[in-house]
Amino acid sequence: MYEIRRILAPTDFSKHAEDALEHAVFLGERYRAEITLLHVDEFMVSPLGARDVSDETVRKYHERKVAFFEEQFETLRQALAGRGVTVRTQVVPGRAYKSIVEESERREYDLIVIATRGLTHLSPHLIGSTAERVVRLSRQPVLSIQHVPKSEGRVTSVLCPTDLSPAGNAGLSYGLSIARQNNAVMYLQYISDLERPETRDQVQQRLPDLLQHHPQAKEVRVEVVIDRDVEPSNSIIRFAEDREVGLIVMSTHGRKGLRRVFIGNNTAEVVRQSSRPVLTVTHPFHRRIFSHPLTEQSRETLPEG
Repeated sequence: MYEIRRILAPTDFSKHAEDALEHAVFLGERYRAEITLLHVDEFMVSPLGARDVSDETVRKYHERKVAFFEEQFETLRQALAGRGVTVRTQVVPGRAYKSIVEESERREYDLIVIATRGLTHLSPHLIGSTAERVVRLSRQPVLSIQHVPKSEGRVTSVLCPTDLSPAGNAGLSYGLSIARQNNAVMYLQYISDLERPETRDQVQQRLPDLLQHHPQAKEVRVEVVIDRDVEPSNSIIRFAEDREVGLIVMSTHGRKGLRRVFIGNNTAEVVRQSSRPVLTVTHPFHRRIFSHPLTEQSRETLPEG
């Protein structure tokens, strides 16, 4: 069963980040999970910050910045008071996407909840560079949020698109677990190539054994959806909107087996364009790409000598 005990919620204190935080709180209430509000201070990787200029102007700026962060965090703490979730706050220096990924691995968070847009006023069909890089590089599941939830976190249906490859099926165990916990229907969607159309019988023969992805798969009502489209992302987004799907769960990679620094085109387009929450899952064969000092916990797992 996919259990959520620790949620990492990066924030730039924008309205979009507040919308994403609402999703994190709904999940925190449901799973009794701890939420860490993380802000990444990029000043240290700016030209001025990197040179460690210690004049009076920089010192005063740093003091104002620290006071601002604490004020914003206190406002969020008060807004979440009585919501039944434990909230931690943290500020780390560095590049936003890199620090988020490193922190998620350091404490082994079960989920990252991130807004697809931040302070920059992007088109609704564009995703911010930080969110896109986190989706691309994180080994932890990432929930990408574009709008504030209307269902208060309730999930009545889950859409799991897959190209039926081992990497593409990586999200099935998560989709089945979430659907089972919410007594929701799970749509297993496969989009056939228009240039090489397959019959329904051919696709049925290739469908995965769901019991291999979740031991209680038989308790989930699963509906198989077979479409044809030159751009699979179009069918995924359209189906999710037509059925008012509560959550899309998909792998970051498919049968092409791209390196982890690349994200599958279909996944990227769905994250960019879908108004529905999108949970992206990375296949286990992908490893850490950022090196960082060993934590005490990881040291204890190393063999002696």
